[in-house]
Amino acid sequence: MFHNTEDEQPLTVSEITGYIKETLEKNFNEIYVVGEISGYKRAFPSGHSYFTLKDEKASISCNLWSFRYNYLKFTPKDGKKVLIRGRITVYEPRGSYAIEVMSMSEFGIGELQLAFEKLKQKLIEEGLFDEKYKKQIPEFPDKVAIITSETGAVIEDFKKVTKKRYPLIDLYLFPVLVQGTGSVESVCRAIKKANECGIDFDVIVVARGGGSIEDLWTFNEEAVARAVFASKIPVVSAVGHEVDYTICDFVADLRAPTPSAAAEMILPDKNELLERIRNYEYTLRSEVTDRIDFYRDSLERIKSHYSFNKPRDILNDFKIRLDDMSDELRKITDERIKYFSNELNYKERLLASISPETTLKRGFAYVVKNGKVVSRKKELEEGDSVGLNFQDGSVNAEIKTK
Repeated sequence: MFHNTEDEQPLTVSEITGYIKETLEKNFNEIYVVGEISGYKRAFPSGHSYFTLKDEKASISCNLWSFRYNYLKFTPKDGKKVLIRGRITVYEPRGSYAIEVMSMSEFGIGELQLAFEKLKQKLIEEGLFDEKYKKQIPEFPDKVAIITSETGAVIEDFKKVTKKRYPLIDLYLFPVLVQGTGSVESVCRAIKKANECGIDFDVIVVARGGGSIEDLWTFNEEAVARAVFASKIPVVSAVGHEVDYTICDFVADLRAPTPSAAAEMILPDKNELLERIRNYEYTLRSEVTDRIDFYRDSLERIKSHYSFNKPRDILNDFKIRLDDMSDELRKITDERIKYFSNELNYKERLLASISPETTLKRGFAYVVKNGKVVSRKKELEEGDSVGLNFQDGSVNAEIKTK
């Protein structure tokens, strides 16, 4: 608590107003106040609303900004008893304080709103709204369960959007009471049945059309919230219109502003899919064509590279060498043949020059004894009969030693 004695430096007006602002705004950050509207006026063109909230003993100024006015479900006017959720703010230039209105409802309805806020806070503290528990909605659901009334526009609108966007899914209706006595139990049973019936649903849609807060109250009940949280199958909440929020919306894995919007959010658009396929086809064809061109160019570069052509050049070199060796071998062979031919002629002439016939022609003769040529004198004895062979014939003779 702040204290200021007379011995201390006195505060300025700005300082004391600042302390008051900090204290009030910190300690009254979120409050619920019941009172009667008085002096209501709406400024133009800003659209902001200013009024006094009073009871029989006191009053307090209130400010309602234009962007929050659009969410009101009634028209504010003097004498209307309301429940306000807001925070205390201090306007320093005037040193005045007021309630900045965050939401406002008629007091009869305000009791429901208060119950809504209390349950919401309770479930927040338990973690039922935490993002870590949100399950992913499949991109291409095959089987969808819709929990709603079997009569009315909701199911027909959902079917219409389904047929238009993605007619391939199997849609299963779990008819329930969506308001009134027995509706809470009906919705809880349907959620449990969708989880346990043996059909592998990809997503459950809990849906109903718009209405007053009383009409939608089934989906603000704790039992419904816990049934949604306990579902093993992803749950989409599509309750009411875009400005309507229920406890079911906060617990569900996905909140859709309307039932028709839920169908659009969970189902792919067949036209978009076809366009995506065409784009994939074009991209794939281009990539394949580019890849083929790349490898063709690479192959041509490899073929023209010296390293790739070296084996062929080596082979060509061997061909040339083989031709050279063939020529050389042919040349050597001719020379050897010529050489051996000359040698043969020489030997032939040599043999001819020393042959017996040639020798006989030069006047020689040879002696034959008993059919054998006699080459030595000692092989002859006195009286041996021999043959003398000359060039032109032979004669017989008898050996005489003396």
